[in-house]
Amino acid sequence: MDKLLNAIRESRLHTKLLSTYVLLLAVTILILSYSDYRLSRQTVLEMAKKDVFTIVKKNNEILDAKFSRIREMIYGFTEDAEFYEVFSRLHPADKTEVLTADLRIKGILDKYFAQSQDLYSVQVATSYFIFGTASSANSEHAKNFIPMLGFSDTELSRIARLGAGKTRWIPTYDFAEMFRVPYLKPMDYDYKYLFSAVTMIQGTYFKGTFRAFSDMQDKPVLILNFKDSLFTGVFAESIPVSGSTYFVVDDQGRIVAHPDRSLLTRSVDLPRLGELLDEKQGVRMMEVDGKEQVVAFSRSEITGWLSLAVIPPQELLGPVIRQYVRHLLISVGIVTLLFISLSYFLSRLISQPFRTMIRAFVNTGEGRFETRFEETGSYEFKVLMKKFNDMNENIHKLIRENYETQIREKEAEIKALNLQLDPHFMYNTLNMVSLLSLEKGESEISEIVVSLSNMLKYMVKTEAALVRFRDDLAYLEGYVTIMSKRFEGSVRVEYDIDSAMLDDEVPKFFLQPIVENAFVHAFKGWKENGVLRISCFREGQARVYRIEDNGQGMEAARQAELLEESHVGLSNVNRRIRILYGEPYGLQIASVPGEGTTVSVTLPQESRGMTA
Repeated sequence: MDKLLNAIRESRLHTKLLSTYVLLLAVTILILSYSDYRLSRQTVLEMAKKDVFTIVKKNNEILDAKFSRIREMIYGFTEDAEFYEVFSRLHPADKTEVLTADLRIKGILDKYFAQSQDLYSVQVATSYFIFGTASSANSEHAKNFIPMLGFSDTELSRIARLGAGKTRWIPTYDFAEMFRVPYLKPMDYDYKYLFSAVTMIQGTYFKGTFRAFSDMQDKPVLILNFKDSLFTGVFAESIPVSGSTYFVVDDQGRIVAHPDRSLLTRSVDLPRLGELLDEKQGVRMMEVDGKEQVVAFSRSEITGWLSLAVIPPQELLGPVIRQYVRHLLISVGIVTLLFISLSYFLSRLISQPFRTMIRAFVNTGEGRFETRFEETGSYEFKVLMKKFNDMNENIHKLIRENYETQIREKEAEIKALNLQLDPHFMYNTLNMVSLLSLEKGESEISEIVVSLSNMLKYMVKTEAALVRFRDDLAYLEGYVTIMSKRFEGSVRVEYDIDSAMLDDEVPKFFLQPIVENAFVHAFKGWKENGVLRISCFREGQARVYRIEDNGQGMEAARQAELLEESHVGLSNVNRRIRILYGEPYGLQIASVPGEGTTVSVTLPQESRGMTA
């Protein structure tokens, strides 16, 4: 496209007029095609929305009819005189009598509910027994699954009692959570998710032609648990559109039924759910999960739940889109053929110089700044090629100068960071030697002075940023000897050194600030049993040097402060390592207050193995 625009821009007036005509023709065809497509798309979409809404509404009426029949069964059972006769004479303390009553009540339940293919099970629950558990209303589900004890504390019981005799519909819930059966939580079983209808039996019924009353102190609760087929049987294949989803939610947005059972009991992310519930039924274009969807909905008059069908509009419009794309491609093909035929000859006149320039640009983009043009062609091309050659020459020079500057800056920064190490411990050591000379024998003083002497020699003998680990370790051992004397044996130092790493290159003084921090802070006020462990080992493609103590430890906030640039010791070591080796390497601190601290220094595996 760039070639085309450049060719037209540099061409004669005749060529520009011809190109403009072709372009206007193509744009006119596209605009007309798009307008016609938008009009047809809107018409088809409105028809499809009406059809989807009709399906959802009919399905919801079928569900309401099922719920209405079930509600009539509940009313029939709650007015059954035989049930009240059995229950009113029952003595809960007599287990034999309770089991006998269970068989009779099961027979009564079967009389009302056995013919319903939508029920999973039916029970009558009290605080002391679950009646009807010997079998469900449908014999193919011989389930004794509701726990005998603890029903009174469940949400089912609470809602039933608030209903005071009215039927309450409980949205789909997790059985293990509802009945507090934790061992079932990770399992997969056929009654993992249920939705129920509960009714608290009040104790009034018709005896003959008269209303009778039964005084029941422990009012039982009728529980109806439903099978998935109540919804799936209605929804199945009702909307045969790819990508569509048909589901049911309660007034809080929790999913009651869904093709994906893993979503049951979860809250659906549906905008303006309250408006849909108030409107009761209709169809809208809504944004669901970041995409515009057709949403048809209908609210149940029995349960108050909302049935929804969510359909991607592109699936409804697939045939229309394919037809218009076919027409558009034909039109574009004709225009393209005309355009190529008319512009081919003209583009050849000016395309060759641009090809040469593009190859040079590609070489430059890949970092080959030595690329140069042979300055040929018209005056304009010669000027352009000369400027390009000058530009490449300047870029090459600037890169070289910038690289050398960065090297010098890094070397200066490393030297500056090396000089930042705080030498105050040297002065403290000399003061300590003075005190020991007054209190103790010459052997200890000699040992301290020798260690200090070796350390001073190591500090001044070289300015190199990298040293052999054996030399830096010797310096560290001298420092540890001095600090151990200062702490009067309250801290024991252990070494676990991989001898194969002694000749590896390491940053100078990279462990001493960490050991100093352990002595000064971790063992502050320590009287005995302090342990400081210094170790090194190879781990994968890295070398790890680790300082561990069993001292006071520190909070996470303090760990972060130690690596900030405002601190000299550990921050200095971390920044030097980052400058020398790059971002992946440096210090890591792990500490728990009261349990000690571990500082790990990670360096790259590559080592040149310095010679003595």
